[in-house]
Amino acid sequence: MSRAITVGVAVLAALVFLSGASIAFAATDAGTTVQDNETENETATVTFENQTSNGTAVVVNNTSLPEGGFAVIHAAAPADADNATEEENEIVTNMSEEYEPGEVLGNSTYLESGDHENVTIELNESLEESQVLIAMAHQDTNDNETYEFPEADDPYIADEEPVIDDALITFEDEMNETDD
Repeated sequence: MSRAITVGVAVLAALVFLSGASIAFAATDAGTTVQDNETENETATVTFENQTSNGTAVVVNNTSLPEGGFAVIHAAAPADADNATEEENEIVTNMSEEYEPGEVLGNSTYLESGDHENVTIELNESLEESQVLIAMAHQDTNDNETYEFPEADDPYIADEEPVIDDALITFEDEMNETDD
């Protein structure tokens, strides 16, 4: 009898061990799958809405930086002068097709990974007139929490393009002139 009990205990222990190993394996596998999906879905975003400014600063409404970085304001340069619209009164519904990022005009301080709202960015030089500007999400590629583009801190990329949004910045003095 003792031999039958020993064999039974050994079989039971093996079954418990194997079921525990498969549960652990399933949990590990499920965790990897979830983690992989989260990584795939984590892309940077930036939302930059039309606004009025005194010319010294602008506000990036929302930005999501999966690995931390910076919200950066670029001048907007015409995307393709050869394809400019012929009708002056045509309403542009997607300014991003009309403009591409130009020189850097200002950047945020380092932003931790995650979502950020109402990020105020001081401009390097004051605006003197209303214009379209582009907000771009930049990485901290050298992990020093200091913005150093173009030497480092490249833009976040989605669909093989920098993550950007544009906005019409209405210069406050121009608004006051029209109100008078």
